[in-house]
Amino acid sequence: MRRAFLRTPFFLRMGFVLAGAMLIPAAYGAVQGDYFSFRMFFYSALLGAFGFGLLALALSNQRIENSGFDQLIQIGAVFAILPAYLAMPVFELGGSMAYRAAYLDMVSALTTTGLVVFDPNSVPDTVHLWRALVAWIGGGLIWVIAASVLAPLNLGGYEVSQAGRNIGLSRGLSDRDRARLFGRSVAMMVPPYVFLTLMLWSSLTLTGSAGLSSFLHALSVISTSGITGTVPFSQADSGFLGEAVVLVFWVFAISHVVYQHERFSLHKRRILQDPEFRMACVLVGLVSGALFARHWFATLGDTGGGDIVQALQALWGGLFTVASFLTTTGYVSEFWTTAQHWSGLDTPGIVFMGMALIGGGFATTAGGVKLIRVYALYQSVLREYDRMEHPSSVGQSRGVSRKELRKGGFIAWVFFMLFVVAIALFTMIFSWLGQEFEHAITFAIATLTTTGPILQMSALGDWVLTELSVWSTLAASVAMILGRLEILVVLALISPSAWRR
Repeated sequence: MRRAFLRTPFFLRMGFVLAGAMLIPAAYGAVQGDYFSFRMFFYSALLGAFGFGLLALALSNQRIENSGFDQLIQIGAVFAILPAYLAMPVFELGGSMAYRAAYLDMVSALTTTGLVVFDPNSVPDTVHLWRALVAWIGGGLIWVIAASVLAPLNLGGYEVSQAGRNIGLSRGLSDRDRARLFGRSVAMMVPPYVFLTLMLWSSLTLTGSAGLSSFLHALSVISTSGITGTVPFSQADSGFLGEAVVLVFWVFAISHVVYQHERFSLHKRRILQDPEFRMACVLVGLVSGALFARHWFATLGDTGGGDIVQALQALWGGLFTVASFLTTTGYVSEFWTTAQHWSGLDTPGIVFMGMALIGGGFATTAGGVKLIRVYALYQSVLREYDRMEHPSSVGQSRGVSRKELRKGGFIAWVFFMLFVVAIALFTMIFSWLGQEFEHAITFAIATLTTTGPILQMSALGDWVLTELSVWSTLAASVAMILGRLEILVVLALISPSAWRR
C-alpha cells in the first residue's frame, strides 16, 4: 500500500492528504454540536477521496516521470488547482460568500499568506480551524519541497548559499533517487514539524490562551501564515510569556541551520555563526530600536520620557512586531498599541512592508526575498568597497572564494531585481483592475511576500476582499503562488530549454 501510494503523482498524494485533513474540522464540528459543519467537511472529504482515488486508478498503468522539472509542474498544480477543491466546505459554510472568495482564501492559506478575505465572525470555528490547518500543511509542504526538490535543482536560496554548493545533487539524480529523496525528506521533516506545533500549542495554552485560539496560533506561527480566528493574537491573553515563546519558535523561520544535515537540534555555536540568524538579529534590533527612539523622543517634550514600565512595554511591542513581519507571519504584539498611546504617533506601514520584503530564511516557511540573498548582497558590497581600497587584493570570506562570492551576489541581485519587477507588474495589474495606486502596491507586496496582515497594518482603511472581481482574484492568486514558489522556480518552469528536455 505504501509503495502504491508513493508511486502516485505528487499532486494526487497531496489531494489524499488534504482530503484526510478535512476529517479534523469535521470531528471538531461533531464534538461542538455543529453538525452542519460536520456534514460539509465529512462529505467533502469523502468526495475528494473518491475523486482522487479514481484519478489514481486511471493513472495506475501510466509511467509517471519524476524529474525535477515534472516535480515543479506538480507543485505548481498543487497550489493552483487543489484550492478549488479545498474551498468547497468554506463556500458552503460562508453564507452569501462567492466561490471566488472561498478559492482566494484557500490559495491564501495553502501559500501561507493569511489574507483576511471575509469577516472572521461570519463563519463558524470549523472554518477557522480548516484555514489554519491548510496553512500548516502548506508550510510543512514547503519544508519538504525545499529539501527534496529545490535543493537538488539549486533553487529557492540554495543557488546563493554555501550549503547549496555542498549538496552536490544538482545533476545525476534518477527518478528513483528523487523519489527516495522525497520520502527521506518527509520522514525527516514531518515528525519534528508536528512535534514543534504540539509543543508550541501546549506552551501557549499554559500561558493563558484558550484552547482553540492557542491551537490556531500555534499552527499559524509554525507555518508563518498569520491566520487567526475570531480572537486576534494580540487579544489571546497569552501575555508577555506567550509572545516570548513565539519569538523563540520563530528561529525556525529565520534559519534553516536548526534542521539541516538530518539533525533537528539547536547547536548554539552553529546558530550563532549562521549569517541569516545574525542578520535577522541586527535588522530586528535596529528597526525596533529606531521605532522606540522615535516614540521616546516624541514624549520628551511632554512627559520627560514617560513611565519606565510603559517604555519597556513599547520596546517589546516593537521588537516582537518587527520580528513577526520579518518572518512574514504578521502577528501584532499585545503591547504594540502601548507605544502609540505613549507618544501619540502612528508607525508608517512602509516599515513592515520593508521587513516583509526582506523575509526570513531560505528553506523555511517564510516568504520574501530571503535573508541569505540580502546577506549575499551585503557581502558583495563589502567586497566592492575592499577592491576600491585594495585593487590587487584576493578576496575570501569565511571559506568562500572571490569567484563564489561574486556569483552569489550576482544571483541575489538578479533575484532582487526580478522581485522588484514583479511588484511593479502586479501593481500595474491591480491598478488597471480598479484599485488605487496605494492599495495596488500594498496588495502586490502582501501577496508576493506571502504576508497578508500587511493589509491591516497599512492604515489604508478596511480591505473588502470578498468584493474583488474574478480577474482581481485570479491576479492575486497568481501573485501568491509566484511569491510562494519564488520567481526563479517559475522561470525554470517557463524556460523553453526545460520544456525541450
